[in-house]
Amino acid sequence: MAEEVGYPFNQIPTEAFISAAGGYGAGTLCGTLGVGAACIGTVCDKETSNKLLSELLKWYKKEEFPSYQPENLNLPKTVADSYLCEDSVGNFMAASGYAYNDPERKSRCAGVAAEVTKKIFEMLNEQMG
Repeated sequence: MAEEVGYPFNQIPTEAFISAAGGYGAGTLCGTLGVGAACIGTVCDKETSNKLLSELLKWYKKEEFPSYQPENLNLPKTVADSYLCEDSVGNFMAASGYAYNDPERKSRCAGVAAEVTKKIFEMLNEQMG
């Protein structure tokens, strides 16, 4: 967005989100949700931000991931039933048999990140008409 849209996205230091992966190092909130909340808050007022974030969280909790699979690995889809990285990734690892450091798990999370980003863009486009 920094390259395509410019301001205010070109003002956000990407280093601020370096620890988002792996639930900020503690398996907490999925990193894509934290970054998404920051992006939404950058362009929306508080009321709209709260509304969109609530919608995003509800969607994430029930969505089957990964629909988008960048490496076409035919990975199993799982529902996180949570906002936590630990639960989302854990459900996937239990269903797939892949370990946390396996490239397939990393590919799965890349697909989830892409899907969350797409959802945020869809919501913002709809909101801003």
